[in-house]
Amino acid sequence: MDFFAHQERARRNTLWLIIYFLITIVAIISLVYLGVAGIAHAATRGDEQPIDFYTFHPRILIGVIVSVLAVIFGGSLYKTVQLGGDGNRIAVELGGVKVQPNSRDLDERILLNVVEEMALASGTPVPPVYILEEEGINAFAAGTSPQNAVIGVTRGCLKTLSRDELQGVIAHEFSHILNGDMRMNLRLIGLLFGILCIAMIGYVLFRILIEIPVRSSSRNSDDAKGIIAVVVALFVTSMILMAIGYIGVFFASLIQSAVSRQREFLADASAVQFTRNPSGIADALKRIGGWKRKSQLKTVYAKEASHMFFGQGVKSLWFATHPPLQTRIRRIEPSFGGTFPDTSAIQHSEADIVDPNTLKLRRQNLASSHVAALAGVQQFEEKPTSAVSHVGNPVEEHIDHAQQLVREMQPLLVSEVHDPMGAIAVIYSLLLAPASSETRATQLDVINQYHGAPVRDEVLRIVSLTDALEVEQRLPLACMALPGLDQLSDPQVGTLRTAVRRLIEADDRWTIFEYALQRFISRRIVLRSSAPKPVSKPSQEHLVSAFQTVLSTLAHLGGNAHAEAAYQAGWKSWTSGPSPLSILDKDQCTLSKLDKSLDLLHETNPKSKRAMLTAFSECIAHDQRVTINEVELLRVISDALGCPMPPVLPNV
Repeated sequence: MDFFAHQERARRNTLWLIIYFLITIVAIISLVYLGVAGIAHAATRGDEQPIDFYTFHPRILIGVIVSVLAVIFGGSLYKTVQLGGDGNRIAVELGGVKVQPNSRDLDERILLNVVEEMALASGTPVPPVYILEEEGINAFAAGTSPQNAVIGVTRGCLKTLSRDELQGVIAHEFSHILNGDMRMNLRLIGLLFGILCIAMIGYVLFRILIEIPVRSSSRNSDDAKGIIAVVVALFVTSMILMAIGYIGVFFASLIQSAVSRQREFLADASAVQFTRNPSGIADALKRIGGWKRKSQLKTVYAKEASHMFFGQGVKSLWFATHPPLQTRIRRIEPSFGGTFPDTSAIQHSEADIVDPNTLKLRRQNLASSHVAALAGVQQFEEKPTSAVSHVGNPVEEHIDHAQQLVREMQPLLVSEVHDPMGAIAVIYSLLLAPASSETRATQLDVINQYHGAPVRDEVLRIVSLTDALEVEQRLPLACMALPGLDQLSDPQVGTLRTAVRRLIEADDRWTIFEYALQRFISRRIVLRSSAPKPVSKPSQEHLVSAFQTVLSTLAHLGGNAHAEAAYQAGWKSWTSGPSPLSILDKDQCTLSKLDKSLDLLHETNPKSKRAMLTAFSECIAHDQRVTINEVELLRVISDALGCPMPPVLPNV
């Protein structure tokens, strides 16, 4: 599976979605025009100059075009802004309740563990998880990017699926995150709502009319007849609007179905590749077929969001958003006979919290995660582009590595990051300078200033454990803390972000890990009261300048002796020629400038991102003295571009 090709295909699908949508709008405008012309003809039939139905009326057409576009695009814009591109809002609208990272419910703990290992293996931030109190077996991923994605599953999913089956479903949803499907899902919801607004206007008009009392009297018979005529005309108008609106929804559902079905096949195949366990997702699909509630949902928003679920969320006689279960299963398991076994609730055990396959890994006596990371760095030196080939394309070995990373951490740390206050303490302890440094005392004073003695004492209690972590364990531990930090209120988030900045600035310098951590905190843990700032499409000149900044920063990481050569190697890889821009001085490569540059580069197309990541890899590997920290920074940059990079491992 090629991540960048999938991303490009998602962009093309978005273009086709827009084309289909425009065709639907033209059809709606035509129908509304005919309806308005027909009503005008009937209303003026007794006038001296009646409006002829068979004559073209430009003024009516212009009025119809303006009105229809205002309703559809206004409704679409409203719905899109309401959802805000944030997966949390979509999950809440669907009836989801956020799972607390420190939940003691056994089913929820199993789910959280599966999501966590999938995120660490794929190189994405660990997303918040939501539960829908629905009996149907279903799941979804929502958001616009890995940075604001959430995972949602139904209670029926937790009650009926084994751990392997749940892992297959979650891998399917992660493939939607990695393949760029979520942004289109959001656009589809907005467009469907905009078209539905026409029918809603007709329905509201109809409801108003049936409440209007119409009385006739001999003294005011002419007035009564006039009122009745108006009411009849408005009634006909409401019926026409509802009919046209639902015809529009019919075509929109056709678009929804056409866009969604092929993506489900792709997500199934990606899940199999990710887990190397075809029976996991195949058996989950079989359980849907044998379950009393199938994958059906009761939420009122199930229809407009049906294209984003794992299974068919609502019954559809005409345009199903998902391929038939038998077809999906046979794509994975060709020998499937088509009979679904009866599905009943299963009883999980504590042993299901951790993947049973980890016992097999222990017996195989695999090398430690640190040894694997060092071997991955050595392979990166020899073939730096191998890391780029795995962007958005994790495999089973990455899951094994993620499980081993967590297994080798102290249980106390793993427990701490799943509690909001414990997550804060872990983040601060990861930022503390060495114990021998005078900076640590200053940093502890900062923590005391913003949180008081309890948090400072908690940091001191666990700092020896975070100090003992290997380099490759530090960022995953911070990522594991993100769901806990996501529970904080806006004032707490503001305090956290300020304190993190103060801790980093305490020694007037920044390290690779500090940059990575602040990037995750500032981009993933956002204020709920603040809307994301839109980023306009950058000019080519700005993109080249941003590329120069990032490449210069990476070149200086290897030391001044090789900086110029590394910079030129990266630029040559990008443009097949010498750089027209000189390398920036080291003091110009500031944290804020790097942040802004990455935000600009995020707006480029998938093909350009692949070329840039390849150039960054060549720059880092040029001096043949690559460190784990440098590879981790490359992964952070890749994530900033919307291209999650799994851990760099040998022979993968």
